[in-house]
Amino acid sequence: MILQLFRYFARYPQKQGVLSMFTNGESQYAEYAELLEYVNRLSEPLFPNIESFVFGQSYDDVKKRIDSITGSYLFIDFGEFTSTRNSRNSIYDTQKLAVTIALKVPDNADTMEISIASDRTLLLLANCRKKIVEDSEQRLLPWGGEIADQQDIVPFVSPEFKSIGWTLMLTSETPDIFNVKASFIQQKNSNILA
Repeated sequence: MILQLFRYFARYPQKQGVLSMFTNGESQYAEYAELLEYVNRLSEPLFPNIESFVFGQSYDDVKKRIDSITGSYLFIDFGEFTSTRNSRNSIYDTQKLAVTIALKVPDNADTMEISIASDRTLLLLANCRKKIVEDSEQRLLPWGGEIADQQDIVPFVSPEFKSIGWTLMLTSETPDIFNVKASFIQQKNSNILA
């Protein structure tokens, strides 16, 4: 699920801005080489005005990554999952996502420079949102879910990241993404046979 998010959003910014995340070059994890190969095979970015990619949950890791880049970046912060079961015993899993497009700004940026950065990043985020919604409606999201109808766009003002931008807050709902119902059925069948 998490790596599917990475693959999906890695197509958005410039390839070099994604490749620069692989600072070790290799890893004991087989998925590392697979992801690196995937990124190397990517064609032109969907949004070439986005220069870098930030992907993660840990504040320290995200800060370290943002400190190492300049210009604009796409930051994907994947959040918690919520699982619900309805009266028909169907399970739905909901994941919260934050999609941020921000621009690094110098410490001495004046109000107009900050306004320009805010305007540029809002336009970029609006176009990214359009792409995500279109992919959701056409069932092209790799994790198989649908984006909820309500999305929020909130300012991203981060002095610690020296960045200005906007964040799209959305939820993605997928039927039984962790295949819990199948394990219930299997366990029930095992109990009947025992």
